[in-house]
Amino acid sequence: MFRRLTAIEIAEGALLANIGVIFQLLALYLPIGKSIFQLLSPIVFAIIVLRRDFYVGIMSLCVALFTIGIMSGPGALPFMLLECGAGLFLGLTMKHRAYHIFIIFVGTTSGALALYFLVILTDFLAGIPLSDLIRSLHATFTAFVNLVGVVAASVGLGYWWQHNPAPVINAIAQVAFTYWWAAYYIVNWLFLLPVVIVVYFITNLLVRMLGYKVRPFPSGLIERFLYWILRAMTRFIPEQGRVGRHWLTRALKKEVRRLGIARQKSE
Repeated sequence: MFRRLTAIEIAEGALLANIGVIFQLLALYLPIGKSIFQLLSPIVFAIIVLRRDFYVGIMSLCVALFTIGIMSGPGALPFMLLECGAGLFLGLTMKHRAYHIFIIFVGTTSGALALYFLVILTDFLAGIPLSDLIRSLHATFTAFVNLVGVVAASVGLGYWWQHNPAPVINAIAQVAFTYWWAAYYIVNWLFLLPVVIVVYFITNLLVRMLGYKVRPFPSGLIERFLYWILRAMTRFIPEQGRVGRHWLTRALKKEVRRLGIARQKSE
């Protein structure tokens, strides 16, 4: 894998790495729309791997980490590493046409593990004992359960709450706080599962629109159904009038046609 990079690989890698840095800076400093730019950062590095290879993507990641560290300080490095690492993983797996279940499971498991150790490392460097964090979470959970009990009592469901859901929830919480090291990882895994699916779907959709031959996600009947809904929505837009002539409407219809062409090429 280690080799001398060509001039075009260095130029493309540096350019796309700078675009990823710009997205990360916008996500850090813009008051709104942060989630959008956080979703765009993995796409950039997935495109690097698809256009060149994994080694060029790693070199681009090093450039991006150095640049964001200089411009925003070391606090932005962990999130940049997680987002861009996810892009490299998606690009590598899509390039080798890995199965969707494998991509989602491995991406969620490794992402949850990285987030798990990142939080523990952050608490260690900040000098915050983990016991204090567990106690604060326990106090927050107790306050939330009490609030739900008050709301349930106010609508006449106090007896049902005290004798049906509350004991089960308290028992599960007791086990979770006792084995917090395992429960925290499980919570991270469940939280990241829909995030990985959404990021994978958006990345897969955009790279196919750009003409890369990757395995479509979601494939089969689900993809055809979603594409049919998208085409049906654009057909209801009138051709005449201010809405039909608006640049955003024309761009949407054009992208739907390009998506159809990309779907045909990937099949």
